[in-house]
Amino acid sequence: MSSVLKVTEAKKKFAGIVALEDVSIDIGQGERVGLIGPNGAGKTTFFNCMLGVLRMDGGTVELEGRDVTRLPVYERARLGIGRTFQRIELFPESSVRDHLLVAERVRRRTGRLWKDLLGLGRPTAEELQRADEVLELLGLSHLGDQPIERLSLGQCRLVEVGRALMTEPKVLLLDEPSSGLDRAETAALALTLKEVQAEQGFSILLVDHDVELVADFTTRSYVLDFGRMILEGPTRDVLASPEVRAAYLGNLEPTP
Repeated sequence: MSSVLKVTEAKKKFAGIVALEDVSIDIGQGERVGLIGPNGAGKTTFFNCMLGVLRMDGGTVELEGRDVTRLPVYERARLGIGRTFQRIELFPESSVRDHLLVAERVRRRTGRLWKDLLGLGRPTAEELQRADEVLELLGLSHLGDQPIERLSLGQCRLVEVGRALMTEPKVLLLDEPSSGLDRAETAALALTLKEVQAEQGFSILLVDHDVELVADFTTRSYVLDFGRMILEGPTRDVLASPEVRAAYLGNLEPTP
């Protein structure tokens, strides 16, 4: 299986405190991979290093074999690293479709972003078609003209996914997508993500505390603890590990 996103021996310190020490991860084409660990394990720091939000003190980040370690966030995004956010990063008064259109213009580098910010940009027929295709893919066509403030939290999560899909990601990094969702909403989100991934073929790295979601959604997982990767393997085996269950997951059981 060819590697899509590969991080090798990532290192990061904050004021002399080691946040990451020689952390490596390798995500193959079309995989769904989990990244788990307790609070303070370094997951967010590692996530931000992969995205370029934080500059690593050592190590490399490769996207389809290309070294992107020194590239800024927007360049990594244009090359194919998409992401969603733990906290909803949407504009309440803007429509669902508008969020996707702005992402499309960033991808195309049309130079219209300043017009979008001033409310002066007029989307082309091609831009509208592409946005509507993604809305249909996510089952959001009926909400395209609705402002974000009228949507449920689960629907807002899908809008974030849609915005990321507009960048045509090779790998999608999901940061706590189940945060704030109930069990039914989480299951619906996971099902939609699986269907969209099956159609488009991108890879997924999931960071989440919902053990049932990780067990059902991913095939392989990594465990991070105190800035070190301590375990990697098939998700079911990882979650069944006595060390992981005792130290990080309490009495929660993976689904059969």
